[in-house]
Amino acid sequence: MFVAGGLAVVGATVEWVTITPPPVLPAGEAPRTDPYTGLEAGDGWWVLGAGIAMALLATLLVLRSKSLYAWLAFLVAILIGGIAFSDFNAVGDTSSELWRRMDRVGDVDAGLGLTLVAAAGVIGVIAAAAGVAATPRQAPTSSDV
Repeated sequence: MFVAGGLAVVGATVEWVTITPPPVLPAGEAPRTDPYTGLEAGDGWWVLGAGIAMALLATLLVLRSKSLYAWLAFLVAILIGGIAFSDFNAVGDTSSELWRRMDRVGDVDAGLGLTLVAAAGVIGVIAAAAGVAATPRQAPTSSDV
């Protein structure tokens, strides 16, 4: 879960979309081909917060050994993965909100950051599920009966 949180934080801050300029630009149009980060997209802020939350939940799971923290991390990982795969689909879709926010010229491809965020989502789900499975179960005490 620490790895997933770290990948999400790094992925949110590096390029989500790389842009290759077209061979011929329309007259008077300056090429806007600089990479587009997750923070510029807006979704990167959600991923950044979720990555920090994932690392905090991993720390709490190690210190307290309660499955609640693993379950919360599982939900955070689903959020991270959902954003990543949603934006992966939106990168090439000219009708998507992400495309309209980019306002770039050229061919677009998913960048390293978006790939890292997707990996963080998958790794986070697997690690959180393992955390739930590895958390010790407490037997009922006489006060619970």
